[in-house]
Amino acid sequence: MNELKKIFRSFKNNFFHLETNYFTVGGIKKNLSFFFKSGHVLSHILDRLRFHIYPKLMMSANFPTHLEVEIASKCQMRCPMCWTTYMKDHFKGIMKLDLYKKIIDEASSKGVFSIKLSWRGEPLLNPNLIEMINYAKSKKIKNVAFLTNAELLTDKLTEKLLETELDWISISADGVDEVYNKIRFPAKFEETLFKVERLKKRRESLGKSKPLIRVQSIASAIKKNPEKFNSSWKNRVDKINIIADQIRDFDVDHDKLEFDKYFICPKPFQRLAIGHTGKVHQCIADYEGKNILGDINTQTIEDVWNGEKNRLLRESFKNHTYYKINKACQQCSYGLVQKKDEIITSDVDLKIDINSFKDVPDIVSKKGVEKETPANLIPKNKREEYKKIIS
Repeated sequence: MNELKKIFRSFKNNFFHLETNYFTVGGIKKNLSFFFKSGHVLSHILDRLRFHIYPKLMMSANFPTHLEVEIASKCQMRCPMCWTTYMKDHFKGIMKLDLYKKIIDEASSKGVFSIKLSWRGEPLLNPNLIEMINYAKSKKIKNVAFLTNAELLTDKLTEKLLETELDWISISADGVDEVYNKIRFPAKFEETLFKVERLKKRRESLGKSKPLIRVQSIASAIKKNPEKFNSSWKNRVDKINIIADQIRDFDVDHDKLEFDKYFICPKPFQRLAIGHTGKVHQCIADYEGKNILGDINTQTIEDVWNGEKNRLLRESFKNHTYYKINKACQQCSYGLVQKKDEIITSDVDLKIDINSFKDVPDIVSKKGVEKETPANLIPKNKREEYKKIIS
């Protein structure tokens, strides 16, 4: 009977939810508004049907519908809950322009709908960012976007971005005030608010609707003051997202975690994650390249997508063995058993029901940051300032 309950629970999560760990303030109404503002409505609907439905049926098209193209895997910040902070240096770098164009040329020829120019690092560090956006749009990629911490979003870069046809930009901004300042050092909360507000105001002054702007935070980072987070961002962005806390430990003991063995991860059936060197990782949870599916320097995207390694990855979900044989899955939260949770707020319009992952602790507690970035990882000229922030 217990096994039947597990199967039913997994069936419900796999077939009746799209993003079980990702939540939008304002719910479906806000998501639909963002969707229609993104444009290309008919092709977007057709793409999303394939993007969401194929994985539920454990099917894959002949080519991925979406690509994660990591144009930078290094970051100028040292956030204590981020894997990139602790990632070995040889994983960090900048994607070369010729490799990027090779990726985009094939993606364009195969009709890829969307690409995201970010993954482990900060895309604003790539000096070719503007050219990369323009190249993808010139090749008729309909949806081009990236995630950023916005610390490097200068006035000059803001103007350059608004000259492109970038579709949307996502700001990673965990918590408010002192919580944000500790986590996102050396960025400061008020300065980040100003930079994003400047982007939106300038966009509107130019009469443009894009890039759309969203902000996202780890759930535990805003539990202390969700009202302040919402009021700070609601007039500065087009959408506010909350993300369930996830495993943030390379050395996690996966034997102590409760995996849902019937979980179907959509990623192997819908997208590829191409690192800055051209190596194709199992997914965006595979930070350290534990399962390299191929290399775009010597292979085509199509060959990797339909290759033996990717086939075996998909088979591991069909056979319910993914969490036993894939090392990257053992560091990933998506396959863990989930539980109902909520962000409690005095604002009735802001009540947020979420799912959290069982056995995964809050990254941020009510008292602040549970993890502090080791002092030796902070640049020497910033260490005294950081000590003051965390004291």
